[in-house]
Amino acid sequence: MGVNSNGLNFSYETFCAFLPRITGGSSSPTNTDNVNPLIQQILTIYPGSTIYAAGGHSALLSIGDDICVKVSYKPGGEHIRHEQTIFMQLESVPCPFIAHSLLCAPDLIFMELYKNGTLHEPCLEDLGYAHGDINPRNIMFIEGDHLRLVDFDHALRVGDDVEVGDYPYVRPVGANKGNAEHGGSFGIAGADTEQFALGSIFWDMVQGTGLWTGVYGPDLVDRLTDRVCPEMDLEDPINQIMNDCWKGKFESIAALAARIRHLAFEKDLEQKKKACEKYYKLICGAVSEPEARTPETTNPKTC
Repeated sequence: MGVNSNGLNFSYETFCAFLPRITGGSSSPTNTDNVNPLIQQILTIYPGSTIYAAGGHSALLSIGDDICVKVSYKPGGEHIRHEQTIFMQLESVPCPFIAHSLLCAPDLIFMELYKNGTLHEPCLEDLGYAHGDINPRNIMFIEGDHLRLVDFDHALRVGDDVEVGDYPYVRPVGANKGNAEHGGSFGIAGADTEQFALGSIFWDMVQGTGLWTGVYGPDLVDRLTDRVCPEMDLEDPINQIMNDCWKGKFESIAALAARIRHLAFEKDLEQKKKACEKYYKLICGAVSEPEARTPETTNPKTC
């Protein structure tokens, strides 16, 4: 679901002019002759509502300060029906790191609106699903710069073939090289495909630029297929996590999440130790008698 930090804010007329461009390459092109009439009806009913975002199969309409509704471009759209089934299953495992639906109806999904812009907790994995399309457009910023995963219309069962995706968040399986891997164009949905996408997301966040920016065509495909990683200091624990994601070393997304939690815990602990060292120096500085300081107190040990 493509959106910038302020939303598209399209009028219905602008949206209709834009629609053929974004659906022309899909299996079901849409224009003013076959677009879902619910889109215009909703914009008419709610004063101040706009087309906030437009994806390959549906539009996101803002209808309030923090509420939006996702509408299928065509009545009875299969992608929105699929996403509704995913949301129904997610109700059994509520998670603060993914978007949840507020109400589902034919061709409609009501949900929270995140206006702070775009950029896994293992709950999808527990249900036996992979998101299937992790990329910066599907990761939203909420309050406090926290992230939330959205857009599940390409979610698929673990073990299914992955046929869609954007470079560098998917990896071609390399059939043209005689690669022994099987599956769809981008492999088999599961921990390997999800962590590869997340590794590229982490690179975006750390480096401020996309993985292999400036590399195009066969060169880019070959690097992704062969799991070639940029040169980086692997002594850095964050770089090591990215490298392991691209190499497919995590057996599950839960294992990746555990590594990240452990790293965050270690960093927090190290910061607290340094703070305590500063406190101790202040205490020592307040002692006027040099003889009151023993080697044990001037050179404290951390546990």
